[in-house]
Amino acid sequence: MKPIKHFIVTAGLILFLVSCAVKGCALVGAPPPEVPQPAPELAWPNPPETPRIRYLRTIATPKDLGIAKSFWRRIWEFVVGSEDERIVKPYGIQTDARGRIYVVDSVARLIHVFDPEGKSYNKIGDPEKLKFPIDIAIGAQEQIFVTDAELGRVLKYDTGGKLIGEIGGEGSLKRPAGIAYNPVNGLIYVVDVLQHEVLVYDPQGKLQRRFGRRGNGSGEFNFPTNITVDRKGFLYVTDSLNFRVQVFDPQGNLISLFGRLGDALGDFSKPKGIAIDSEGHVYVVEGLFDTVIIFDRTGRLLLNFGGPGNGPGQFWLATGIYIDPQDRIYVADSYNNRIQVFQYLREAGADGPRR
Repeated sequence: MKPIKHFIVTAGLILFLVSCAVKGCALVGAPPPEVPQPAPELAWPNPPETPRIRYLRTIATPKDLGIAKSFWRRIWEFVVGSEDERIVKPYGIQTDARGRIYVVDSVARLIHVFDPEGKSYNKIGDPEKLKFPIDIAIGAQEQIFVTDAELGRVLKYDTGGKLIGEIGGEGSLKRPAGIAYNPVNGLIYVVDVLQHEVLVYDPQGKLQRRFGRRGNGSGEFNFPTNITVDRKGFLYVTDSLNFRVQVFDPQGNLISLFGRLGDALGDFSKPKGIAIDSEGHVYVVEGLFDTVIIFDRTGRLLLNFGGPGNGPGQFWLATGIYIDPQDRIYVADSYNNRIQVFQYLREAGADGPRR
């Protein structure tokens, strides 16, 4: 009779798990279901001026994008326990041609992959392999390049998240941080904080050139951190402890620079991430002031948005920033453990944001 009893118990357990996965179970101590809250109406600048930046949403977990766990995932997690899918300390952000959102999590030591269209969530990277991932770039063949400051190299993954190579393992990199793919020439640009320079690689990882050295002169760096590329292939580097942005051509020749140390609007104290919108405006994350500052190509101040706090549109030590082809602005709100998404509002005939 024991085998029959075991079969009945097992069958009953399976039916119970399936029922829970489909209908949900009122378990003791289970939290009430989360009810999505509508996004507040926030825009910058304030009325009566025409809005140029609008708050869209916050992303902290897959649920914030309407991504639910699959049937079998819920059954599996009911048996073995659920995995934490919450963003811990975000930095680098990218999107790909299919609309997937990649978030580098420096503390969780992985890359969150949110797919709003496919309604799925995945992770890339092994926390046992990654030590302190910082930034991310996506190449022409959708290869995924991730800098790891502690490992001193760039890890290369395929679209499925499989590790397929490394860059800088021969010792050319010491503390890589910002990274950018340049679609104009197909090269990868990596900012090395400790070497005070930018190193340029082909997608296979062969070093092509390097530029910059420590100093405060034109074309020199003092602990640079982040980099981005505009549509013409020009490079914008956050020269953090020189409190400025430097602009280079794809070969590494200096074009211009702007910025200064200070606490006035438009000054820098702790500049971090940098990004360019479709009209060429330059967005710089100011970590100490908890704001994003927008300049034109010449460095003229146009607008800032954000402010200190943990509410919508507020930041606590923001770090990375990314702007997708639709001018959606993704800001890594690091100590608030989330990504905040904004929209640049274009206007025909306008020359950009205004204070």
